[in-house]
Amino acid sequence: MIRKILFLVALLASTKIIASLQETVHFVAEDLPPYHFINGQGEVDGGLVELAQAVADKANVDAKIEIMPMARVLHELETKPNVVLLSWLKTPTREVYFRFLGTMCHTSASLIGLKQSQTPINDLDAAKRYRTGTIRGYYSETFLKQAGFSEGYELVLVSNYQSLWNLLFKGRIDFVLTNTLTLEKELNALKLDPKAIEHKLLLEHFPSELALAVNAEFPNELANRLQHALAELSQRGQQQAILERWKIH
Repeated sequence: MIRKILFLVALLASTKIIASLQETVHFVAEDLPPYHFINGQGEVDGGLVELAQAVADKANVDAKIEIMPMARVLHELETKPNVVLLSWLKTPTREVYFRFLGTMCHTSASLIGLKQSQTPINDLDAAKRYRTGTIRGYYSETFLKQAGFSEGYELVLVSNYQSLWNLLFKGRIDFVLTNTLTLEKELNALKLDPKAIEHKLLLEHFPSELALAVNAEFPNELANRLQHALAELSQRGQQQAILERWKIH
């Protein structure tokens, strides 16, 4: 009996030690409802937050999930070895320097214009008759330049979204190239009417995957576990169920 008691005590102690040694993964993301945000109770919330927690549970790691400005998100990703960016647009350039662990969800990109403007276009070449704006340094700049847009002519580059939307609403550019993720949030922040704009052209060849991303210093074995965990959630339909619950497509 004493041996059994000692065995159980030892087993309990070893379990606690193992639990205390469980890896902690630091997930970071910007404030972007309904994907990842701080709710009214001051808690981290959102569809991709729930999905990240499910990935961590499946991979048997502790998840620390934090919402912060995008500039700090990128700094954390680039400089720390245990950080996972919760959703990042997967582009050819980023794939060279970062590892992507799987798709969390998809987005779409469009040329956005004012409803009142008469700018009919059927393809990207037709848009070259007009002026399209985007943010300098974003992948959208590369995308447009590769499509033949030239800065100072068909292409207008600015440093932030505030300048971008103000140029559109003042009629100084005809289109904004942007994805659907931040559209309404940006316009509301500037007190501009989202009902005044419309999608003029859906860009089907623009990258659409929002994926988990880590830097080159992230432990390979841990990255594999997270990658396999997300893949398993996808295969079993659990990922889709979470996204549908949050009305994320």
